[in-house]
Amino acid sequence: MELNYIIDGLIDGIKDIRKHNHEYRQNSIYDDLDKQSELINKLIKFKKQQESDEYNMKIARQLTDIAENIQALVKLMALVSISNSDDAKAYFINETLTHVLDSLCNSIDDITNLSDSLVDLD
Repeated sequence: MELNYIIDGLIDGIKDIRKHNHEYRQNSIYDDLDKQSELINKLIKFKKQQESDEYNMKIARQLTDIAENIQALVKLMALVSISNSDDAKAYFINETLTHVLDSLCNSIDDITNLSDSLVDLD
């Protein structure tokens, strides 16, 4: 909605500049250019806000992935600890747990990058 307002304002401003130029109204042209500058600054601010929102969503997705991996690890460790069967424990440790740990190892870079990103958000 705000983007449409800005774009419409820029288009209207260009029309006003043309009109005032043909009427040789220099003071009106300066006012029109000031309005254009104001709208361009709003457009830049809007773009930066969009980029920031996308960046924050990326960080939230990464944090969610890491939390899910840690949650899976905790659940698997609980299953291993309550299991009475040595075969079941061996299966969880050798088959399932290995995949979860590998996934967490792959997340180490994400965790490091996120810690830097979270500092930037403050």
